[in-house]
Order: sequence, then C-alpha cells, then structure tokens
Amino acid sequence: MIKQIDQVLRYLLYYVQGENRHDLQAPFIFHLNEAVFRTDSSDHICDAIELHRKELLRNNEIIKVRDFGAGFAGKKYNERTVKYIVAHSSKPPRYARLLYRLVKYLHPEYLLELGTSAGISALYQAAANPQGKLITLEGCENTAALAQYSFNKFPDLPIQLVQGSFEDTLQPVLDELPRLDYLFIDGNHRLEPTLRYFNLSQHKLHDHSIVVVDDINWSAEMREAWSQLKNHPRVTISIDLFMMGILFLNPGFSKQEFSIRY
Repeated sequence: MIKQIDQVLRYLLYYVQGENRHDLQAPFIFHLNEAVFRTDSSDHICDAIELHRKELLRNNEIIKVRDFGAGFAGKKYNERTVKYIVAHSSKPPRYARLLYRLVKYLHPEYLLELGTSAGISALYQAAANPQGKLITLEGCENTAALAQYSFNKFPDLPIQLVQGSFEDTLQPVLDELPRLDYLFIDGNHRLEPTLRYFNLSQHKLHDHSIVVVDDINWSAEMREAWSQLKNHPRVTISIDLFMMGILFLNPGFSKQEFSIRY
C-alpha cells in the first residue's frame, strides 16, 4: 500500500513538473514529441496485435514460470495463468503503441529486447520496422514458449527469440550483431543488472543508438539505475516518461534532461 501511494505521489510530481510541447525548444525533441509522444495513432498491424492480446487474456492455462528478475512486487510465483502473465507483464496498449511509433520514427535496423514475456512488445517493435531485425531474450523456458506462440501468429515479422538467462545469452547475442541501433531493457528490474546490461552493450552501441529503459520509477533501485544511466558519459539526451525512459548517445547533442508528459 505504501509503495502504491508513493507511486501516485511521484506521478503527480512528474506530471506537474513535466514539460509539454510549448516548453520544448530543441528542434529534435520537439519533432520527436509531436510524432511519438503527442499522438496515439496506430496502424492495422497494431489492431491485429491487440486482438491477439485479447485472445491471451482469455487463456486460463497455468504454466510454471521461473523468474530471473525482481518478480512481481518482489514475489516470484512458480505458477501463473497465461492471462495473468499478459495482464501484469506485457506493456499496456498505450505504451506498446508508443514503442511502435518510436521505432517507426527512428527506424533502427538492429534491435535487441531484454525481457520478452508473452511477446506483445516485441510484436509491436518488430512491426514498426519489418525490414529490420529484432532479437528478444527471455529467461524462462515456458514463458519463451508462450512468446513463440505469439510470434507464430505473425510469421512475417523479423523476430528472433533467444531463451536462457541473460547472463548466458546476452554476450553471445551481442557478439553476433554487427551493431546495436536500439536496445530495450525490460528485464530484471534491479540496479546492478540494469547497469550491467547497458555496460555490456557499450561496444555495439554507437552515436545514433537509442536505449529504452522500462519501469524507471518501479522501485528505488530502478530510480537509481535511471539516475546513473542518464548521467553516463556517453548519454547526451535523456527523456523521462515516468513509466519508461529513453536515452540518446549522439555527441552532436548537448547534454540535456527532459521530463515530458505522456
């Protein structure tokens, strides 16, 4: 209960202090805000993904889940229904569409997602650039099987699922990529792993890479992780959207922090 009250208070502070379109003077940020944050447009593929989400939300099948991260509210349940996983771990439609618009606007070619869950966010991101390649990592074998079921429904989308602990799979995947244009960190929501995943990716991130960090206000650890990431020497622009944060590494930008209402 205390955590929920704290979240509400933090959100109110974020909303009061957050910038709107009239506050954004930097041209790049202004246009990004107009195209990605101020619109909620979607395409037919998004509607198809949402129909699939609804199918999963009606699925009462129970699967055994191994949680490699912080769990749900710190709890690591051994069994969950499919609909519970989708309801609690998948990105809500509004934020899934935001990821879709972000990828469509910035058009990264090589994308990596850490934390697949049921595969909803991967579907959105891959659909935004079907000419690219998205690799998504999931630790739990049964959750990965659920995600693969989702991906099989959309066989034309360029998604490669890698199952296994991030400690075992991240480095080999990075070694195989020619570069990393887009990184979405959405797994193991704790301070040390979040920073480690970012640092391990350094040699494949480049000046035009984008890094998205999920649940930056989920806990004190994630708030600290976000604080350290946005102050990293390579990060020039950081955007706080409360539920997630976006980092740009382009040295052509001056160091700036934005908190944009979404």
